[in-house]
Amino acid sequence: MPRLPGWAWLLLAIGFATMATYMAMGYIKGQTVKAPIKEEIYVVRANTKVEQEKILSAAQLKRVKWNQEKPPQDFFSEVKDVAGRESTKSLAPDDIITRENTQTESLSGLAGKIGSDERAMTVKVDEASGVAGFLKPGDRVDVMVFMDKGVFDLDPFAQILLQNRKVLAIGQKKDNLPGDKTQITSTVTLAVTPQEGEGLTWASQRGRISLVLRNPHDKIADKNIEADKNKEKEKTPGANAKGLFGWLSLKSKPAPPTVTVEMIRGLDRAPVTIK
Repeated sequence: MPRLPGWAWLLLAIGFATMATYMAMGYIKGQTVKAPIKEEIYVVRANTKVEQEKILSAAQLKRVKWNQEKPPQDFFSEVKDVAGRESTKSLAPDDIITRENTQTESLSGLAGKIGSDERAMTVKVDEASGVAGFLKPGDRVDVMVFMDKGVFDLDPFAQILLQNRKVLAIGQKKDNLPGDKTQITSTVTLAVTPQEGEGLTWASQRGRISLVLRNPHDKIADKNIEADKNKEKEKTPGANAKGLFGWLSLKSKPAPPTVTVEMIRGLDRAPVTIK
């Protein structure tokens, strides 16, 4: 068998090398996994400040791209899906709109203004105890009670019973419309918890109720008030004559006069005291 010349062996080597290179490139391409195209996520944010229980309009909303890894739960990606929903709490600019802080529709009438753990309770007021007619639905008030009956006959006592309670209605007016004038009414409806309602019922029957108007932004207890952080209530020590006027000593009522007579029963005689 004749031997191949050197140049022939060189051509064969180049051919085999070229074939091996193409086979290796094909194998590598087959093993390469294409990176998935990342889907762009958009969320709907508040464009302006929105108060609680307000219907959202498209002008109050904006659609922005979500640049973080994981979007919030129950978010909206289209403005049209949010417009017309009602805010369940106050929203600040750039807050993300979700199904938690909005709802599709509110209940009609007064029932729609009551919280899930609250009740509507009406109390009687007059011009003085009802802040001279300056109350309107949506205001926040403290409820003060003055007790001067029964055990409080000799030592009348006043104390704030409830604080930061929402006014649901004035008389039968449940909405605060622009241009409304002050209205002196005989009843005010408040949002209270069932336990608060029990205490308010007892106090209104045993004493006199007065409402104290609060600044809507005033949510911090006074430095002299002991704060109960667990229940988010403010406790006050109350006021009576001795606490207000330390020099005043409360005198008890004088004892009724007594008369002693002698009672005769047959031959027996015995003194008897009559009050």
